[in-house]
Amino acid sequence: MASLALMFAIGTFILWGTTNFLIGYGEKNLKMDPNMFTAIMWVTMGGLGAAFLAYLWLTNSIQPIGTNIVYPLAAGACLGIGILSFVYAMSHSDMSTGATAAVATSNAVFTTMLVFLILREQMSVKEWIGIATVVVGIIILRI
Repeated sequence: MASLALMFAIGTFILWGTTNFLIGYGEKNLKMDPNMFTAIMWVTMGGLGAAFLAYLWLTNSIQPIGTNIVYPLAAGACLGIGILSFVYAMSHSDMSTGATAAVATSNAVFTTMLVFLILREQMSVKEWIGIATVVVGIIILRI
């Protein structure tokens, strides 16, 4: 049987893929305004975040965070701006949708490079090969 982590990873894969499909379908086939679509998505995400925070508070699962709150706030701001950038990029045809999605969703490469440069973590040959494969794939999609 698959581990719980693998099940969540598969769920993420399916949900994010569905999200990207719904964004494209709503904007292209239903002719929805990208700004309105994005605003409704944000309200939905905010509601889910508020519900999760309420659940943690009601179940006494919240620990004091103190001044470290700047990190989840910064992460949330980066995520939100990143999602807005992605929706904007996907709604413009300057670049193919596939290439745009490939660039935007290859954030693991950027994360890996930040960890390597800032935290000085060592990378294996397999990790370097993985990064090179992603970069070559993006270049091929763009051609």
